[in-house]
Amino acid sequence: MDTLAPGAGSRHGRRRESAALVVTLVHGTFAKGALWTKEGSTLRGEIATALGEHEQHVAFDVFEWSGRNTHKARVKAGYELADHIRKLRAAVPDCRHFIVAHSHGGNVALLAHKHLPVELHALGVATLGTPFLHARLRGDLALHSMRSLEREAIRENQIAAAMFAFAMTVATTVVFGNYFEDSLANAWYWAFAVGLGVGYASRPLFQRFVTPHLVRALFRISGKRAAKRLADAISFEPMPQTHVLSFGYPRDEAGLLLDSLEMTTRAPTWAMDKVLGLGLIAVAVIVFVGPFITFASAALESFVVGFDAERVGDFIAVVGTAIIIGTAGIFLLFGAIRYVASLLRGHPAGFGWERPSIHNWADVGAAPVPEIPETKSMLAETVPYHTSARGGLRHSGLYEDTRILNAIAYWIAHVR
Repeated sequence: MDTLAPGAGSRHGRRRESAALVVTLVHGTFAKGALWTKEGSTLRGEIATALGEHEQHVAFDVFEWSGRNTHKARVKAGYELADHIRKLRAAVPDCRHFIVAHSHGGNVALLAHKHLPVELHALGVATLGTPFLHARLRGDLALHSMRSLEREAIRENQIAAAMFAFAMTVATTVVFGNYFEDSLANAWYWAFAVGLGVGYASRPLFQRFVTPHLVRALFRISGKRAAKRLADAISFEPMPQTHVLSFGYPRDEAGLLLDSLEMTTRAPTWAMDKVLGLGLIAVAVIVFVGPFITFASAALESFVVGFDAERVGDFIAVVGTAIIIGTAGIFLLFGAIRYVASLLRGHPAGFGWERPSIHNWADVGAAPVPEIPETKSMLAETVPYHTSARGGLRHSGLYEDTRILNAIAYWIAHVR
């Protein structure tokens, strides 16, 4: 059982002797320097022994990353692992390369392949208890590129130019109304004509020279852009030459925690959507039906003795106001709950910090199976918990479960 020093060949100006089989070990969150990746660990011993029975010699390689629990740290680690693999394959170009990763190390391993040519992709990636992250975009956001999203934002915000033109019209009318007063007949008609001219002329100027720059500046800090960037950053690309094998325990603590935290934002977001939808329907009914009821009440007042149309109008106004204020209040309440819930998600034991506004545009969560568009093969296995596994937590017992380790060794020996 050998340990391969990645990049050693290039660093010393010579190439190492080729190894038939190299397995890179990738630790998870908060596990930099994890013992299971070290010489003499149960994982190394079991895999090496089992592969020896298949007459295959294995050299182990270790990749370490920050282990921080943030999306940014995992994405950065993906780039770093890609560089690590390039150096490894330069030193041992003809090896059969596999990756065994625990917890979020599995996300790092899959993200690394976004930055590698297919010929450098690992032959296999085995993950242990990985909560595979995703950000499912809402509406047609997934169909947009960042560039098209920005162009759409500029088009959608042209209303700002119209509002500016209206404001210029009103301001100009007031100024010139006072200016023309006592000097021209029908001064306010002249003032309004001048105001319309100024507003009409100012709109294209504002639309061309102000709105695009304003919208671009706001777009850079918008939740929609942040959601799109996050979804693009943590998504997995096709791995057509790679076999993927995932193991997990039922009721794994990490998976249960992330499932619970996912609901902390999904539930209030669902409630916000429902409240807003129902509230808008109720307001629309009041706005469009209310005037007809008012007119009908006025007509009835002329024919029905004692009928008070004013009370009916007041009732409609009170109900409409209550619906508007109530809808806004409940919507803001759930929004505040979601904001606080985002702080829980950002706890070091959760997903890692996410902007609360992201959840307007994307559902960020975890799944037991990775969403990879294409792989050579992909298998996910839920293994009954092995009570003899050390470590206390199920999540940390996966890399000491001899059943899983022997299955990985068999898989490594036979996949092509």
